[in-house]
Amino acid sequence: MRSATECLVRVRKVALPALAAALLVCVSATALQEAPMLAKEVAAGKLPPVDERLPTTPLVVQPIESIGTYGGTWRRIIVAITDMGLSDRLGYEPLVRWDQNGTKVVPGVAERWEVLDGGRTFVFHLREGMRWSDGAPFTSEDIVFAIEDYFANTDLSPVFPPWLALNGERATVIAPDPLAIEFRFKEPHGIFLQLMAFMGNFIILPKHYLRQFHPKYTDMAEIERITRSEGRTHWVQLFLSRILYIENPDLPTIRPFKLMNAPPAPRLVATRNPYYWKVDPEGNQLPYIDEIAYTEVQNPEILNFKAMTGDVDFQERGIDAANFSLFMSNRKKGGYRVLRDINPTPTVIYVNQCSKDLALRPLLQDRRFRIALSVAINRAEIIDVIYSGMAVPTRGVSTPFDPYYLPEFDEKYLEYDPARANALLDEIGMQRGSDGMRRMPNGDPFVQILNVYPSETGTGSDLWQLVADYWREVGLEFVLKTDSAPLSQLQAKNGNSDFWAYAAGAMHWVIDPQWYVPWLPTSYWAPLYGQYRASAGRGGVKPPEEYQRLIDWYTGIVAAGEDEALKTELAHRILRQWADECYTIGIVSQEALTIVSNRFHNVPEHIIHNFRLLSPGYIGIEQFYIADTPAR
Repeated sequence: MRSATECLVRVRKVALPALAAALLVCVSATALQEAPMLAKEVAAGKLPPVDERLPTTPLVVQPIESIGTYGGTWRRIIVAITDMGLSDRLGYEPLVRWDQNGTKVVPGVAERWEVLDGGRTFVFHLREGMRWSDGAPFTSEDIVFAIEDYFANTDLSPVFPPWLALNGERATVIAPDPLAIEFRFKEPHGIFLQLMAFMGNFIILPKHYLRQFHPKYTDMAEIERITRSEGRTHWVQLFLSRILYIENPDLPTIRPFKLMNAPPAPRLVATRNPYYWKVDPEGNQLPYIDEIAYTEVQNPEILNFKAMTGDVDFQERGIDAANFSLFMSNRKKGGYRVLRDINPTPTVIYVNQCSKDLALRPLLQDRRFRIALSVAINRAEIIDVIYSGMAVPTRGVSTPFDPYYLPEFDEKYLEYDPARANALLDEIGMQRGSDGMRRMPNGDPFVQILNVYPSETGTGSDLWQLVADYWREVGLEFVLKTDSAPLSQLQAKNGNSDFWAYAAGAMHWVIDPQWYVPWLPTSYWAPLYGQYRASAGRGGVKPPEEYQRLIDWYTGIVAAGEDEALKTELAHRILRQWADECYTIGIVSQEALTIVSNRFHNVPEHIIHNFRLLSPGYIGIEQFYIADTPAR
């Protein structure tokens, strides 16, 4: 039998494509190990041995820093139960997943996959012997149940997941055997694997447990009896109460941690899943950490204060970058370090390309006007005054974290050049009046509302007042308006906001095209064009050729199958048009902070804070570990 050291030496010498295979060879030749708390359960006859709890081919996780040690409690603080993240950010377990760099699709629950029929059929092969946290076998039927009996049941889920359809046609989902699941589309689907890496986390449910609450599998009289006994009025309420990992401790999971006590409680605890299906290169079953303990507090201010005093081990959610100086001054006393990273979600202002104001629409569609808005902004001053230096200027055209990014896309019209802004506005015919303020080309006063979505940018109104001041300096009058979040977003979706301050989804945008393509009513820079496309012409406004070609290029990306060169070319066309046309006025990308206890290990020096990665899930939280001594 090879030693663990021999295995690691061999792994370091192999080429990257062979790394996973080499690790599996090593693990298969290494005795499997488990946490002491689980070994006690095995000795007491309460659990089967570790080799019977793991699949035949467990997923091997390469630790970021070093092989970890077992034990410890990961302390986190929450303001609401929804901050726990056990089913998403701290429970990121789709069929295929993002790698630890957040860019490539790699095996997850599925140990391998095939793309057939020119990109029309996707076959995912599951891990033999994989089990739910209660020991029940995990099979392809669990995925079929989630899709067909939950998402396709209009009583339980009013909206079928759009990512499981293509051109209005739902995928055919079948389970040819317990270890295979197939998704079949009528046309090639060039981004389905990326969509699965993002959204596939939510299509896995334990059929063996939930079937007892579903009338397709259990007599309705029995379901109604349980429903009444819990004081509920309809079986749907009963079923929906059972599928929430953050509320139901009885719900089996395949995730690393399982909730142990139901809310409300001042301290919620999630303990390790004894059947978790991953190991490290030395054959140690993951996770290393025994449990996550959540302390609920009343507001974000208390959360940040407790983080400063060292009451958390790894916390990114709720940490306010505005407190950076305080965090730094308290880090030695609190026993933690502070990680600073750029958030790849830029702050932008959407300029409505299909304004309902017919006199205003031609102006908003004039790229010279939009360029003038952009170069009139002093981003360096904004970063200094508003963000205390903790941001970078951006146009909001993609991000360096995106696979289709090129630096040139985010460099145009980023400079502060009020002279150029004035020249462009003069060229358009927006003359100044006696008060120095500009008028529309038709002579009407130019006074517009800048609608601000509350809380999204984390800067209050100071940022937007400063932007309005810059625009006033070139003769453009803007008045700030902040509605409630739901109303603000509804107004933007309905095309009623001509200038709307929000954020942009720049990373992995190709799986969420609304940000750069008039795809949906939530394409906030052209919501009526997006509504037209989404409704197949039944609503909205038909987009002119300039905007339609963005739709055509994106449709080409989806239809490109496995032709990565073609997808890259079409994605670059979309982003290049965005860079040239300046549809949104990018402001900055703000820094995000992560507080990491000095005793917490296997955390990378830099973290990508992005929902599409379900951060920090993409890192692999199962390989975090706690040790009071430096990592080896």
